[in-house]
Amino acid sequence: MKHSELSEHPQAQYWNAISDYYRHITRIDADDFHYGPLLAGERELCLLPPLVAGMTALELGCGEGQNSRWLARKGLKCIAVDISEGQLEYARRDAEAEGLSIDFRQGTIEAFEVNEESFDLITSSHAFEFVEQPFEQIKRIARWLKPGGTLMISTVHPVYNGEWVSADEEDGTETWGRLLVNYFTPIDDVREQPTGEGQPVVSRAYPVSAWFNAFRAAGLVVDRIEEPPASQTPAYASDDWLEAMQECSAIPTTIILVGHKPKV
Repeated sequence: MKHSELSEHPQAQYWNAISDYYRHITRIDADDFHYGPLLAGERELCLLPPLVAGMTALELGCGEGQNSRWLARKGLKCIAVDISEGQLEYARRDAEAEGLSIDFRQGTIEAFEVNEESFDLITSSHAFEFVEQPFEQIKRIARWLKPGGTLMISTVHPVYNGEWVSADEEDGTETWGRLLVNYFTPIDDVREQPTGEGQPVVSRAYPVSAWFNAFRAAGLVVDRIEEPPASQTPAYASDDWLEAMQECSAIPTTIILVGHKPKV
């Protein structure tokens, strides 16, 4: 996809428009690998395979590149892809400040191409909810893994795409919970463009079993499925997210899947 076409893509317009604001309000710990808002990082969750210097890694939907920087510090050779040039500008600046060599590329997950069996590790933290046909993309991406290589995807949990509702308790207190009318077709999270013009951006959730089956259909062995609760020491947070800590501690906001390509 040409740069001029990318700039007109609804998601590029959305993330470019909020990139400065997002950096200002969001705190992501680049000293840990993050999986999503309010969640503990890799130091606590321990979901990634053993990492060895010289391994090759690909991050899809890298944002400001915190996870790729974390991997690069461990000696991995990283390619990091994102649709937003605004966020990639911050990613390049931060990596350069640390003296890290990361190959940042602008593009969509759907249009990205690479040779088969190129990577030991492919990761994506909260980008696949914005992909139109995520399960078809997983089939493509699985081919890029070396035999024995790992794919990790974290994405929005279907329960989280319900609606917040409150209930009055007998003692007069108010309890908040999540209402999901249909688990199998969760409500889309539709985000209007900050400018008020252009197409909205849609975040979609899918049942846990659908993600599991997509990994299996791509020929991957599923090693872990995790639905971690909110952490009191999150690797990724903002003031707004922290205000929702109590509610998000009662339901899973993120599903994390880790699988590998068999060696045989």
